[in-house]
Amino acid sequence: MSSTYECFDVSVEDGIAHLQLNRPDKANSLTLAFWSELPQAIDQLSRSGKVRALVLSAQGKVFCGGLDLQIFATSKEFHATNPIEREAMQAGLEKMQDALNALERARFPVIAAVQGTCVGAGFDLIAACDLCFASEAAKFRIEETNVGMMADLGVLQRLQHLIPAGVARYLALTGDTLDFAEALRLGLLAKVYPSTEALLDGAFAAARRIAERPPVAISGIKRAMLYSRDHGVYESLQHTVLLQSAILSGEDILRSVQARASGAPARFADLRELGRTL
Repeated sequence: MSSTYECFDVSVEDGIAHLQLNRPDKANSLTLAFWSELPQAIDQLSRSGKVRALVLSAQGKVFCGGLDLQIFATSKEFHATNPIEREAMQAGLEKMQDALNALERARFPVIAAVQGTCVGAGFDLIAACDLCFASEAAKFRIEETNVGMMADLGVLQRLQHLIPAGVARYLALTGDTLDFAEALRLGLLAKVYPSTEALLDGAFAAARRIAERPPVAISGIKRAMLYSRDHGVYESLQHTVLLQSAILSGEDILRSVQARASGAPARFADLRELGRTL
């Protein structure tokens, strides 16, 4: 299965989805269509119940240079001069934010594989992923600060949960660049690889390992950790009680134990396909 959108290509093989930014000649900048197409693509993959992990990568040397500059030139919302236009700007920003929220709402983990420079909206994009791997060429920057604006698509809210809050604040206020070594030390990156080829091999290996686990348990882990990020310890523990009571599968546990004893891979059912709601 494969699909092509304006800014990215999507393929699925053996339960692993691959979403690849496909505009290397434009630094994989994100056009206006991206903000409609991304949530549609992620929602379709999530609803299918057959995707167990997704790798998000990019073609070329630059992972993502941020928003396509044509958006600023052609979208009236960025030049709002009165309350009516500013109200429309709010709606537009909420739509863009919600596009990245789709990565968190997905029923499967998302692994970002950053092979080069990742700035502006690209940083917002990877901050919404569950894991971030990178090559030694990777660099990260909250570029909005350097062009005279506040970042507004999620990196300010998410980054301080991924690295020390003081460092996140420094990066947001100065627009300084974070290289791969410092990003690894601070905990933004889970793994670093010497080349793009090794990076993709590592990202897909991790995706396959995740895909070997019971999908209902993996989905539950993702839900529990995201809920805990935004709530207190005791609220999160209560949420886990209710969630575990709903999803615990004795059959999956038995299959896992038997597989470890025999050395044979365990087989787990896909999540149920979800219908669309009106």
